[in-house]
Amino acid sequence: MKKKNPVSAHTPKPSPILRETLEIANRCELLLCGVLGIEEYQTEKVRLRTERGIVEICGTSLMLCWAGEKRLLLRGSLECLRFENRPPKKGGYRSCH
Repeated sequence: MKKKNPVSAHTPKPSPILRETLEIANRCELLLCGVLGIEEYQTEKVRLRTERGIVEICGTSLMLCWAGEKRLLLRGSLECLRFENRPPKKGGYRSCH
């Protein structure tokens, strides 16, 4: 007869980890974790694809410094940051509210 391990039966599941984080330093540097791709890249506007949608960064002299392991560092004069939600799988758009 096999004995059940009581510890494994009561071990809580790990809490979900946020896959995307965004850090801004002095309105001139932005680090975004969870980047899946670059939708658009210009010196005045950068659009980045994440699991939850698009992050659009507007400003002047925007420059991609490095990218790797789903992380991206952008430098320049940051003026505007906008989030676009992805449409849900069954169609339509999610509300921002």
